Amino acid sequence: MTLENRSATRGTAISKEAVLAGSAAGVHLALQSLDRWAPADLSVRAAALVGEGAASLPVVARSPTWSGLDFQTDTMSIIVLVEAPPTPEKTRALLKRAADARKKVMLLEAGKLRALTIGDLVGRHLGAVDRERIRSIIAGKRVLITGGGGSIGAELARRVSDLGPARLTILDSSEFNLFRMGHELPDAKIVLADVRDAYAVQRWLTREKPDLVFHAAALKQVPLVEMFPSEGVLTNVSGLKHVAETCQAIGADLIFVSTDKAVDPSGVMGASKRLGEVYCQAIDRKGGKRAIPVRLGNVLGSAGSVTPIFESQLAAGGPLTITDPEVTRFFISIPQAADVLLQAAAVGIGAEATRGAAMVIDMGEALPVVELARDMIRLEGLRPDVDVPITFVGLRPGEKLHEALVAANERRAPEPAPGVIVAHSAARQLSELTEAFERLAALAREGREEEAAVALFAAVNGALKLAAAE
Repeated sequence: MTLENRSATRGTAISKEAVLAGSAAGVHLALQSLDRWAPADLSVRAAALVGEGAASLPVVARSPTWSGLDFQTDTMSIIVLVEAPPTPEKTRALLKRAADARKKVMLLEAGKLRALTIGDLVGRHLGAVDRERIRSIIAGKRVLITGGGGSIGAELARRVSDLGPARLTILDSSEFNLFRMGHELPDAKIVLADVRDAYAVQRWLTREKPDLVFHAAALKQVPLVEMFPSEGVLTNVSGLKHVAETCQAIGADLIFVSTDKAVDPSGVMGASKRLGEVYCQAIDRKGGKRAIPVRLGNVLGSAGSVTPIFESQLAAGGPLTITDPEVTRFFISIPQAADVLLQAAAVGIGAEATRGAAMVIDMGEALPVVELARDMIRLEGLRPDVDVPITFVGLRPGEKLHEALVAANERRAPEPAPGVIVAHSAARQLSELTEAFERLAALAREGREEEAAVALFAAVNGALKLAAAE
């Protein structure tokens, strides 16, 4: 049965009656602007209040906190949050209670009504985002983003374009992505090039003369990179080397977009990112222009994310498939990822204490992936395991049950900003790494898949052995 058919069979789906949930002041403001945000077929009938105060609607629920609101007693099919709960955890708990009551949740945000999304439910709000400090490293500067047509790179490009750069260059190997971004950001310079091509990288970065480069271009799908390790090496290892070397040659700071899968990597994708981190750290220790790796968790909605798969499975009525009931991940939304990268650049570039370190954003507790799946079902006002089943299919090659933000053999330094972790690891000689990169590239170009994978882990494990010896 499809999702549409499921919804049609639910008695509450016929109703378009809504309850406004939030503070009395928020409900009052929402009612004042009702004609501007409410669709014609939505009838606001009641209020559910958090805290004290009165409403000009019948109050069907009240609690001192968001966690105490009970939606079981009213007959409305839609809950409109007039303000977002203070944390993703509280939003998730509210969504569970709403779904148990067979209700769908929407959010009134900036005067517009929208559906609650998975991005509202995960990650930790990045504390004290220093917008002015971020603006100071972007305004009037030349910025280039590799992989700038992808999900993370595109959001980063949008943010950068609003901060007054002297020039924004979006480099991507996807013709379609560049075409789309060229229409969306017509003032940006678009460049069709592949980071695997050293000459193209040198040519374009030399022409564009960026002050700051965000390197987001990468292969991210863990099982695919595991199947094709040579491609992972050529894109994630050689591509990073081409960009980092050219940044040093032209005098540009580099922010390298890494992943928590680089921590004690179990698969080729994570290992390729860890080797890129080690290389950037070696460059950064030399002094001069910066090369800073920034680790992100699983970015929801990005090319490597599970959420598009869940969405398609949910649209077909299920089941939603998960590798293992125990698997956990750190999750952030695409907008949060862009904030993380800009914050890391603003905090890290001028801080000598971060030289040779990886920067990590504290994303709070890892979330069981099965809970993410359940939340996606609840976003549709449905009940997991009742309306939509969940099945388990086993871990795929290169995957592990749990990720970490900092490795056991890394040393945490004092935080340069709230929620920003600095992780130092044992130093590697740049000459040794350059030799390893060349050996890996030769194996990858010849398509010697197994040898390339073995050599990749050998290069990474060299860093682990050095750290263990200290």
